[in-house]
Amino acid sequence: MSLYKLIEKPWGYYVDIYRPEDKKVVFKQIVVDPGEQLSMQYHEGRTEFWYVTSGKGLITTDNPASSLYVKEGDYIVIKPLERHMVENIGEEPLEIFEMQTGTCEEHDIVRLSDKYGRT
Repeated sequence: MSLYKLIEKPWGYYVDIYRPEDKKVVFKQIVVDPGEQLSMQYHEGRTEFWYVTSGKGLITTDNPASSLYVKEGDYIVIKPLERHMVENIGEEPLEIFEMQTGTCEEHDIVRLSDKYGRT
């Protein structure tokens, strides 16, 4: 089991808080730097529950096609195959705690667009 493993990304970082061997559920802390964003993506086999603990963000999804402004205390559920991205629109880091269920593997990310050129 991996606990508290920090992974740096071009948009900030995430920390694996809980990732058991069977990977049926994963807990992460996601920190998005001001002005940065995650890729527009979807997952084939997992559901994500995001809870915003600090900062301001803009979450774009296709269920329904919309953008949602989020701040501390807000949450969103992202279902399998739902396209989504988050952007930090504030001046402070955007912190999100994420719980994944289903296929909790990084290879389940299908990127549709990415400002950092990742595929």
